[in-house]
Amino acid sequence: MARFRLRFAGLAGETNLAIPLEPSLLRAEFRARTWRSADGSLLQGFAGKGGFRLTIGNCLARICAASECSDAGWPMYACSDGRKRKISVTDFVTARFDGIPYRRLSAPPSQE
Repeated sequence: MARFRLRFAGLAGETNLAIPLEPSLLRAEFRARTWRSADGSLLQGFAGKGGFRLTIGNCLARICAASECSDAGWPMYACSDGRKRKISVTDFVTARFDGIPYRRLSAPPSQE
């Protein structure tokens, strides 16, 4: 992946090869089960399985890493990277996973 990134970075006149994740373009069922943190990390719920895929970092802007997390007894989740993480849900819009706040993609835009 890094090799391709370096190759594309050297192309003169080629810019914007990737576009940011635009929540309004995603299917509704995907937006309803996906949260994003301020740094671009994603928390994606698996339909009917009670687990999550955690993608740390913004894959479009820099290197990222993904882990599968399964229920280890509420509020704990055991992740494939060997770590246990705690989840707390503040409301329909906000969840905290491992202490990091995530905002649901299907939530209305914040009024801040």
